Amino acid sequence: MAESIFPFMDPQEIEVTESELPMAEEWAWDFERLDFKIKDGKMYKVTGREAVKIWIWKIFQTPRYRYLIYSWDYGHELEELIGQGTSLPHVESEAKRYVEEAIFPSLEGYVENIRNIDIDFESDKMIINLVVDTPYGEVSVSV
Repeated sequence: MAESIFPFMDPQEIEVTESELPMAEEWAWDFERLDFKIKDGKMYKVTGREAVKIWIWKIFQTPRYRYLIYSWDYGHELEELIGQGTSLPHVESEAKRYVEEAIFPSLEGYVENIRNIDIDFESDKMIINLVVDTPYGEVSVSV
């Protein structure tokens, strides 16, 4: 019998290991001042839930497909809802979908679930409040 160029592997011999997710880490951010937080005259990093919160906030500061430095999976498409002329319930439904589509591809593994997405309108502004379940615990985000 001729030897195959494809190696034979016994599925029972294959060991599946779960790769460990690196700890979420980001420069501390002041959401009110829109600037880095400073301690002892220097910027500092935060980890875990606070880092994931900053990552989510940054996603919603970046329109998808606009900047070549980011992958096409990064950012949001909420601007697509401007001037749609559709009903408020339709805009809210689409906004919720856009929120999920913005977060899950960029933060795979760091976001387990998105819930309590609340869409409010203040004059010409859309305010989005949501709760995100992460491996580090629950995070509330407002964008």
